[in-house]
Amino acid sequence: MRKFTATVLTSLALFTVTFATAQGPEAEAIGTSETYSNVADKDAEYRAIKALDPNGFMYEFKNLNINTEFSEHATAFFRDKVIVSSAKKIGAFFTKKDPTTNEGFHNLYCGDLNQKGDIKNLVNFSRAINTRENHEGSVALNDAQNVVFFTRSIEENGQHNLKIFKAEMLEYEWTNFEMLPFNVAGYAIENPVLSPDNKTIYFSSNMPGSKGGYDLFSVTINEDGTYSKPKNLGSEINTHKDEKFPYVMADNSALYFSSNGHYNLGGLDVFESKIIDGKFSFPVNMGSSLNSPEDDFGFLMDQTNSGFFTSNRAGGKGGNDIYYFKREKTTQTLQGLIVDHKTNMILPNATVTVVDAYGRVVDKITSDDKGIFTTTIIPYNSYTIHASKDGFIDQEEDFESFRGDNYKHNVTIKLPQAKAEIVQEEEKLVIKIENIYFDYNKWVLKDESTLALNKIVDVLNENPEMKIEINAHTDNRGSANYNAKLSNKRATAARAYLLAKGVAASRVISNGYGESQPLVDCGTTCSEAQHETNRRIEFIIVE
Repeated sequence: MRKFTATVLTSLALFTVTFATAQGPEAEAIGTSETYSNVADKDAEYRAIKALDPNGFMYEFKNLNINTEFSEHATAFFRDKVIVSSAKKIGAFFTKKDPTTNEGFHNLYCGDLNQKGDIKNLVNFSRAINTRENHEGSVALNDAQNVVFFTRSIEENGQHNLKIFKAEMLEYEWTNFEMLPFNVAGYAIENPVLSPDNKTIYFSSNMPGSKGGYDLFSVTINEDGTYSKPKNLGSEINTHKDEKFPYVMADNSALYFSSNGHYNLGGLDVFESKIIDGKFSFPVNMGSSLNSPEDDFGFLMDQTNSGFFTSNRAGGKGGNDIYYFKREKTTQTLQGLIVDHKTNMILPNATVTVVDAYGRVVDKITSDDKGIFTTTIIPYNSYTIHASKDGFIDQEEDFESFRGDNYKHNVTIKLPQAKAEIVQEEEKLVIKIENIYFDYNKWVLKDESTLALNKIVDVLNENPEMKIEINAHTDNRGSANYNAKLSNKRATAARAYLLAKGVAASRVISNGYGESQPLVDCGTTCSEAQHETNRRIEFIIVE
């Protein structure tokens, strides 16, 4: 039997039913306000996004056998089971009919969950919680699974409004029932879900303080068991229409919810808002591989990227049906080019670090000999690209992958050169720049090295009386005689470049010392890093 972690059980996407419009269980999803599709079909911008792509995830899902002509919806994981809210009569438990829908009042049931995602053997979840003349909907449980928050409808001025209740598990039964104090008379308070630390309740409500329709709110559970005042999650999440069915990932990385106010495919769609430093990012539609032109809601997911959602889409068995899903991430390619800011010359051997919106290092790579780096990213995420190279000023570029298909992104990062420094090294005064590069066993300057030599030109132009020695050194691989000749040719090539830039020949001396003056005297046991340290060109100020 498949097991779900305790933390997942505390952060569930939960469905409840609104009866304020006296239209029955489906009213919460499609009857409380005009659906977005009815308005936005006339809007050109909406039509442009109507074919929303899969948004970084590919979903495979199936309609479950427990669905009937009535409305069913999965509300929570419970140990190795799933809690289901349903309007049908199951077993010997009998509910009266809601006169507004001619269906039974919704009650909570519990079914076994197998590895294929099927829910079987539904039984009454709790006779203490279920009632015959009220609706019971969403469920949220704490880590220990001995405290439950759930919705129950109560009659107010001739109509049913959902409220959030709390109960405790004592001696194998739920007891100590209480309606929570932040419920507001005359308004619906629904969809409770606990944060992973069990200290916050998120819920949906049309209470005063909403921006229009239903909004998502939060309430803090204080140390003494009291509750803070409800706090609206703000305009980043809420719109003038409906936001419902919150679900928080067990690692607190993202909030999922349904909305008909954000851009969508029609009706309620499932959205994801990443939680970064305790703040909610702009919601992103989960795309056409999950959402439909109808209402899609009640999203809940375990840590293996599988779970359930509810929909009244075409092809269902009637009312709202439960769908089991599995999803896989779609990856994309990010290819970048590192160049010099002034000349656009390509810069090989630059270090590139890609960091995601959570501050996690996605990849650390080095640009190749064409200045190119390549990595893999996840669609609809924000990234920061850090680029650095010896002799240049570090740069950061923010990047957002606002596509959901298999796409190749291209970026160019320009690095400004850092100025050369004059520093004292032991008894020598040195013009300090990055290393000068040559092809293996060659003395022809690489293009990128001309950028470094230009810094030497600038220093000499700023100090017209200055004279320097160019001292070239090799590592100790190869014969001493060959290395001496190679280093002399490399020093001569660097001098020739400076002279070509207008520096007087009398101001520059070149010497090749081969392997005779290593910075690291490692003999025959040198590492590659030590060889690189010993391969160098020094610019010594002599006057």
